[in-house]
Amino acid sequence: MSISFSGLVSGLDTSSWVDAFISVKKADVTKMQTSLRSQQTTKSVLNDTRSAVSSLRTAIEKLTDAKFGGTFDLFARTTAETSNADIFTATVEAGARQQSYDISVQQLATFTKATSLESASHIADEETSLNSLGIGNGTFTAYVNGHKNTVSVGSEDTVGDLKACLADIGVNLDIDEDGVLRFSAINENDSIHIGATTDTSNLVSLLGLERQEDGTYTSTNSVYKASISSVLTAEDAGFSSQIKAGTFTIGDATFTIDENTTLSSLIADINSSDTAQAYAYWDDATGKLSITSTKEGASYINIEAGTSNFTDVMGLTTSEWDEDGNILATRMFTSAQELGQNAIFTVNGTSMVSTSNTVTSDISRLDGVTLTLKRENTEEDGKTTLKVTQDTDGLVDALESFVDAYNACIDKIDTVTASGAELHGESSLTSLKNTIRNYANGSNETNGGVYKLLSEIGISTASADAGNLNTNTNSLSLDKNKLLQALQENPDSVKSLLSGDNGIFAMMEDTVEQSLKAVSGFFDVKTSTLDSNIKKTEEKISKKNSSITTYKAQLEKKFQAMENMIASMQQNYQSFLVS
Repeated sequence: MSISFSGLVSGLDTSSWVDAFISVKKADVTKMQTSLRSQQTTKSVLNDTRSAVSSLRTAIEKLTDAKFGGTFDLFARTTAETSNADIFTATVEAGARQQSYDISVQQLATFTKATSLESASHIADEETSLNSLGIGNGTFTAYVNGHKNTVSVGSEDTVGDLKACLADIGVNLDIDEDGVLRFSAINENDSIHIGATTDTSNLVSLLGLERQEDGTYTSTNSVYKASISSVLTAEDAGFSSQIKAGTFTIGDATFTIDENTTLSSLIADINSSDTAQAYAYWDDATGKLSITSTKEGASYINIEAGTSNFTDVMGLTTSEWDEDGNILATRMFTSAQELGQNAIFTVNGTSMVSTSNTVTSDISRLDGVTLTLKRENTEEDGKTTLKVTQDTDGLVDALESFVDAYNACIDKIDTVTASGAELHGESSLTSLKNTIRNYANGSNETNGGVYKLLSEIGISTASADAGNLNTNTNSLSLDKNKLLQALQENPDSVKSLLSGDNGIFAMMEDTVEQSLKAVSGFFDVKTSTLDSNIKKTEEKISKKNSSITTYKAQLEKKFQAMENMIASMQQNYQSFLVS
């Protein structure tokens, strides 16, 4: 911070004089700053204009990219319509033949299921835990001669514990050779009733207890010792034979059983494997393992024993083993598998077979069409059809985007090149506008199709008349109905007019692309010039400000020297008077 004592000796306001001299110099800086802001504004306007032109190019490319084919070709996109989507649906790829088909479904494909031929588990006994049977903690009610007895079931209780508890209240519990539980009165003259609405245990519902004519209760299903939580290799696992550690195969997947593998974890591994191509389920009610294919059709599930005898114990394979436990031979029980069935359907009266309800074109011979069969036809359904037609939605959307981008681009160029505007006098920009406007409104005689003008397919400018003189005749609009009619009557000609080799959009795209071309295009050249001018102006301003700072310092130094000289003269004068 500096403090100026202007003219303390001379009495002159030298600071004001310095400011006055500096303000003359700063006038030049102000002019250059005004010029800089103008250049920066011009660049901003140029960038906005480039964005509008670039948006037009993007909109045009959605249609001219048809030359690349595939998903880029909006003209080749098709859509499928079924007369009854409850029977079958269809999806189509670009280029699918536009045609109608009569399709009827006679049979759906189903999944193959392999199930243990016999129960793979021992019948439950008195040592079997209630928890392994799926019976949860809680209470249930046993009435003896109408007297209510509440029986508690714990997670550690066994069938034997339950039997002893029931005996205390006069109820007998037995398991027959088929694994069916039987509840009866110990005293022949007593009557029993099992279950009440206040029960909190699932014992009655889980066992499916039913009262018999003789007054006893029996379980609907057999109860087995092995459960979903059993450790497979444990001696007390409860399976019909001891399962040993090792490997086995389902589908193309090999699974390993070790000393920690439970039936639950193994089933989870099978169900999460893509290569197994199947999912497994343990049925507590039958003590059987079932494996269902995830692929439809009349094909067997590949099941092979390995170094483990798991699939043998489950009754899905049979194998021969040597004295050391090595497998000698194995074969699959085909009788344990209920084959799925293939799908049967007709296309225009021709019968076809598919191993899956998802029918690809190589099976149906419908190019680019994939059918999904849902159910079989009935007499009430009548004839069911599939119609493959041109998907016009994408084309309409693309042309609407073009019209919007075109109008925004023309309006932008008109605005920025108007008299007094930032880009007034830019002939290249005006030429670009006129060229693309001529393409939009002119006749394309080199096009080999029926249509020569955009207006013939519904893209045209408004026409001013006596009743509406303010109509913007430079702005395009889209008549959707006229476009759809042209696409229906002659889609190839519409495509040729827009995106053919000599199509209107192809020529318009080339013109727009030239203006946006890197380095040599109008926008890059103009931007480069503006950047150079902006840089030069900024350098001039910086240099001028530096010069002014130096000039100010010089002025202040000179005025200070003058003050010092006057002070010295005054001091000498006083000395003279005193002497």
